[in-house]
Amino acid sequence: MKRLALALCLFLVGCSSTPKPDPVAEYLTAEESIRGTVLSPADAEAAMGRFSRFFSNVNAEAVETQIPALYAPDAFFNDTLKTIRGRDAIQAYFRKVASSTDLVSTRVIDSARSGENYYVRWVMDVRFKGSDKTIRTIGMTHLRFDEEGRIVLHQDFWDSTAGFFEHVPVLGGMIRWIKSLL
Repeated sequence: MKRLALALCLFLVGCSSTPKPDPVAEYLTAEESIRGTVLSPADAEAAMGRFSRFFSNVNAEAVETQIPALYAPDAFFNDTLKTIRGRDAIQAYFRKVASSTDLVSTRVIDSARSGENYYVRWVMDVRFKGSDKTIRTIGMTHLRFDEEGRIVLHQDFWDSTAGFFEHVPVLGGMIRWIKSLL
C-alpha cells in the first residue's frame, strides 16, 4: 500500500503539463561557460568578506546597498529554489526574500579555493514573517569571481526539502511521509 501511494505521488508530480528547466543542466552549462578569476589573497579575502557580510544579515537595506558590489551585472545565481541571471534579477529576488522574512542569517563555517573556484560551507537560519519558528539548514556554495571581485557564478548546494519545504503546511507533511517510506 505504501509503495502504491509513493508511486502515485511520484506519478502525479511527473505529470506536470509545463516542462520545467533542468537546474542541473543550467548549472553545468554556466559552469562550463562562465570563467572566473583567481583573485590575489587580499582580493579573495575582500570578495569573501562581501559575501559573508551580505548573507550574515539579508535585509532590505543590505539588498539595496551591498548587491551592486557583490554581483557582476551578468551573474548566474541558483539557490536550488530558483535560477536567475543578471544582477538586477538577483536583486529583485532578494527584495522578495527580505520582504517575506524576519531573519535570514548565514554563518560561514569555512571556505576553500581550487583554481578559479571558491567553495563556502555555511549554516543558515531563516524565520518567515508571521512565524516564531526559525528554520536552520546547512549548505555549501560554489562561487566564481570576476577581476573586480564580484560574483559571476553562484550555485548553492543544500537540502531545500529539509531546509524549507518540510516546514510548509500540508506539503511538509507529505514530504516527511514520502521520506519515511524510503
